[in-house]
Amino acid sequence: MGRCLPPPLSEEILQGCKYFRLLGPLFDHLRLAATERDRAGNRQLCYDQYASLLLLYFFNPVVTSLRGLQQTTPLTKVQEQGGVRPTSLRALSEAASVFDATLLHDILRPLGTRLRPQRPLAEQAALAQWIAVDGRLLPALPRMAWALWQDDQHRAAKMPVAFAVLRQGPIDVTVTAGNGSERAAWRRLVQPGGFYVVDRGYVDDSLLQELHDLPCHVLCRVKDNVAYEVQEERILTPAAVQAGVVRDVLLRRLGTPHHTRLLPQPFRLVQVATGTTRQDGPPDVVGLVTHRRDLDAELVALAYRYRWAVA
Repeated sequence: MGRCLPPPLSEEILQGCKYFRLLGPLFDHLRLAATERDRAGNRQLCYDQYASLLLLYFFNPVVTSLRGLQQTTPLTKVQEQGGVRPTSLRALSEAASVFDATLLHDILRPLGTRLRPQRPLAEQAALAQWIAVDGRLLPALPRMAWALWQDDQHRAAKMPVAFAVLRQGPIDVTVTAGNGSERAAWRRLVQPGGFYVVDRGYVDDSLLQELHDLPCHVLCRVKDNVAYEVQEERILTPAAVQAGVVRDVLLRRLGTPHHTRLLPQPFRLVQVATGTTRQDGPPDVVGLVTHRRDLDAELVALAYRYRWAVA
């Protein structure tokens, strides 16, 4: 039996073309990218057109392959709203190696500034510049030699994302090999003035101090066996207790039992119950460290819980 071919694409089933008018001006700086190669002046596909076609692909699950994307280029709606001409499969195939993907990075920040906060006004004021950082592994093709993960047979790209929680959108991203350093990736994402919320794999004692000196604000989970010395116990409010906070203290020292350097300013440890219980044991509690002494303990708990917004 012959293979069943997908139905031909038509203008009626395509979605998202209206966004070309909004995003088109952000692609203007891409027009001349890589044109120095085109000495004959016969390039079919420019970078801004290629970027528009990629958007079309993400908006339309019915477009499942590069050939399917190529089949959209003769459609009148795609040509008029995306500024695209009928494009050959060969031109689309070589585009990934011709056009520099890092040029798309400059588009992300302007888009992020257009997002509007989605949280209550009180939280907007207290959690200004609230940015969650997390990453995930993306399966990579065997020929992507740089994307080593576990061994030569397992390759993946890791994509750490800086996500503006109040505005509910990404503001920065980087891509590394699957076994790349999470801490090094985070250093590339951090900007002065931000309030960054991360999990325990992203931070160590020296990095906490480095980010404080940048300056920016940090909230991170620490390991369960972290060693610390309490300087001051803080009273829990009813709102904090309701949010699951079980302890709020200022620290004189943070680190391993052999780490004796005193921090030049007190960090703060807030312990929060997760709502889950270990088998035959007490409820799970996570320790959150920050140098924001002004933030109510219940907002510290909230900020960490919404780190999952990155996913």
